[in-house]
Amino acid sequence: MNTTGKVVLMLSMAAAMDVAVASDGMFKQVGSGARFIHGDNVVPAQLQAPAGLERKLATPRERAEGLSAVMVTPDGTVYESRMDPEALAVFEKALRELERLGGMADMPASEPVAAAGGMLSPQTVIGTDNRTQVTNTTAIPNRYIGHIASGCTGTLITPKHVLTAGHCVSNGAGTWYSSLGFSAGRNGSSYPYGTTAWTNVITTSGWHNSGDFNHDYALITLASAPHGGNAGWGTFGSGTHRIAGYPGDKASGTMWEHSGTVSTSGSYRLCYTIDTAGGQSGSGITNNSGATVRGIHTTGSSSQNCGTRITTAVYNQIQTWISQYP
Repeated sequence: MNTTGKVVLMLSMAAAMDVAVASDGMFKQVGSGARFIHGDNVVPAQLQAPAGLERKLATPRERAEGLSAVMVTPDGTVYESRMDPEALAVFEKALRELERLGGMADMPASEPVAAAGGMLSPQTVIGTDNRTQVTNTTAIPNRYIGHIASGCTGTLITPKHVLTAGHCVSNGAGTWYSSLGFSAGRNGSSYPYGTTAWTNVITTSGWHNSGDFNHDYALITLASAPHGGNAGWGTFGSGTHRIAGYPGDKASGTMWEHSGTVSTSGSYRLCYTIDTAGGQSGSGITNNSGATVRGIHTTGSSSQNCGTRITTAVYNQIQTWISQYP
């Protein structure tokens, strides 16, 4: 793999972004305050994406919305980062060349070093329910998974950043959810690492403003690190994957898992017959060991469940958000 070539291409991508965003920073504050939906467990039970979504070809405007972002803080201050459609072609060309060279390197899992050293879907279990309960929620990698108070699941991909679905933080019609406290490793009534407050949340403009399931992902920044560890994450490959999270059809706050084959579906999505239920939205689609997140579970139906694929573009977007708001 040509590392020098990757560096040059990443600089080209950064230059394209510089054209696309506000000159005074990645995010620019906008005048109007945020609208919030308050309360816990208010996210609808699992959503079903529109039929034919995976076959839909995104327009340049839709792709630009997918690379634009909206951020909110708990006091309702809103910031936006807009991708200029004219810069999109340059940016996408750089991404294609980066993928040709092997894409982005995985961000590894880590643990702290010790100081001394849409439409509701009533059914998303496909056939027989093959989920099993995760009883040791503090073991690695289960401790990286947590319950989000809005009624979803998320995964720590840095000690303080939680990757989840866009529809776990926003209703897709311009309104945010306010209850985004994160309980890492929750096990029913047990909260081994407590519940950590959030300081900001970012999702794509495509999801927040238009409910576009092709761009249904979000990043929550926490006020502190629940335990100092995090899962790895990277672009999707292929093969058997695991989904673990907090389904609403099981005992409250209990973690459940199931594994199976995951396949790409169009440019943006992953689909599978892994059993899930409402409340598991935002769960990481991980490699079978659970150590590396490759996608984000978002939707379900009686025939297949699907999620957002971490492509090179999504990877770059998330990494930029983390860098801007560490």
